Amino acid sequence: MDDSLTKDYLTLAHHSAFGLGVAARILGELGSLSRIRRLPKAELLSLGLSGEQATALLTPVDESSLSRRLRAELAWAEAAGRAIVHFESPHYPRLLREIAAPPPVLYVEGRLECLNNPNIAMVGSRRGSAYGRRQAEWLAHELGDAGLTVCSGMALGIDTAAHKGALAAEALTIAIMGTGVDICYPARNRELREQILRQGALVSEFALGSPAARAHFPRRNRIISGLCAGLVVVEASLKSGSLVTAKYALQQNREIFAVPGPISSPFSRGCHQLIRQGAKLVESAQDVLQELEGIIPADAFRSSQSTAAFGTTPRNPEDAKLLALLEESGSLPETLAHQTGLSQQDLAVKLLALELAGKAFQQGGRYFPV
Repeated sequence: MDDSLTKDYLTLAHHSAFGLGVAARILGELGSLSRIRRLPKAELLSLGLSGEQATALLTPVDESSLSRRLRAELAWAEAAGRAIVHFESPHYPRLLREIAAPPPVLYVEGRLECLNNPNIAMVGSRRGSAYGRRQAEWLAHELGDAGLTVCSGMALGIDTAAHKGALAAEALTIAIMGTGVDICYPARNRELREQILRQGALVSEFALGSPAARAHFPRRNRIISGLCAGLVVVEASLKSGSLVTAKYALQQNREIFAVPGPISSPFSRGCHQLIRQGAKLVESAQDVLQELEGIIPADAFRSSQSTAAFGTTPRNPEDAKLLALLEESGSLPETLAHQTGLSQQDLAVKLLALELAGKAFQQGGRYFPV
């Protein structure tokens, strides 16, 4: 870790003369601290900065003035699997450096290499329907299987489904937090958090110990879209954080994708509005991959056998037979085991595969075809 610049960027992020939002806008407008420090103070003042702000930008941090808070954060980053990545670090995401208000620092726990991977963002409603969660998990599984890192916000509903789909494909996944990375939010996602740490990364611009706050999440959303080549919206009402993320993605010149849904569902309206406004309609992972060709290097994609449209017939004859046995009114696992001659364990594996492929879903102990 570049200690001197890390200290300077942490001081900028925490300085009372700025606030995190002002510091990010200054970097977006003026560039790195190293560049800013080559500017005369008079020029900074002419840009509307106060004398205190200009002095803070131009003066490297005094070692003796480091606060207890900064010392604690630097000590935290010394542990394995943790890092504080500042704006000028080679690990700072290239795409994120290009947005209008790039975060001065990112607190990262997990696999640092995720940050500059070919990333795809996926967001949706916290109250996502069973249909939406199935679609998100299936699509994240397919995109992860194709070689993309799936980025979301670890919220309940669609975000959680997206992370789970990527994890099931043994792909990498990134959770952008609206809290400090040391805070598990929501609390019920503790197990998911641990899985992401092993198979991806937790990332936040907020200081360690920062609790969930309403103002944090719109700020978090610009990082989700800014980190990625494209954004997939799975379910969203007309007034939702997911559409805020889509607005950021549009401003950042990212590709925007939307999954259509039932016309009777309020969670479909946001996606349908995006499609009317020009977002790419997604019926399969291939719709996303084709659009990203030329944006993401071709060698970043893995050869995948699982990019079929949602609900198409499985290639495996045994899976196709099992799918054909699913009743519209729902089938019990015991009945399916008797019909197929499979053990309960083998049946459970095949049913899970059908769920991940978006061809079946489980509700109330019964399995239904999609």
